Amino acid sequence: MGDVIELVARERTYSGREVAEMLGIGASTLRKWSMLLEQHGYWFLRDNQNRREYRQMDVSCLTRFYELTKDQLIPQEEAALMIVSQNYTGAGAAHRETAVALAPVAHPVATEDTLEALDAIDEKLHALALHVKQQDENQQDENQQALLARLEKQEAYIRSSLKERDRRLTKAMSDIMDAKVQLAKLKDAERKTSIWHKLFRLS
Repeated sequence: MGDVIELVARERTYSGREVAEMLGIGASTLRKWSMLLEQHGYWFLRDNQNRREYRQMDVSCLTRFYELTKDQLIPQEEAALMIVSQNYTGAGAAHRETAVALAPVAHPVATEDTLEALDAIDEKLHALALHVKQQDENQQDENQQALLARLEKQEAYIRSSLKERDRRLTKAMSDIMDAKVQLAKLKDAERKTSIWHKLFRLS
């Protein structure tokens, strides 16, 4: 028994996140499956912080559970019983004894209420993340709208200034033309007056 414990202690273990990635499922789904197996007598190793540690044998069992429930559509309760009964015969019995021997303390099986609470926390965290993301997107939209409004206001001001400049230039040109016409008339009148004066002097 001591040799078995030593061998298991040296065996590679995986975290819940690693196993979930291997199986292509979510962490909450892995937790549900693990708890269901535990409720039917399956034992997982635990670390000092009471977190499950998954060995290759556990990964194989969970893979089998996935195949039974997802591919063969066997109910989860029935699949869990099949896994436990197959695993805890012969060599599987040693696995259970080893798991018990290596467990630092006795850990109670989590209840459905605990599972629901954990799922609720996951959902709240997910909703909070979406809310923060939405707030960031809304803030970006508001900043873009404010910048666009500012640019439009500046463009309107520039158009208005150019229009006013053109109006003033046009008026100035018109005033200059009028002044030239008036000057020409005055010169013409002076010229005519000068001719009449000369004529009267001669006479």
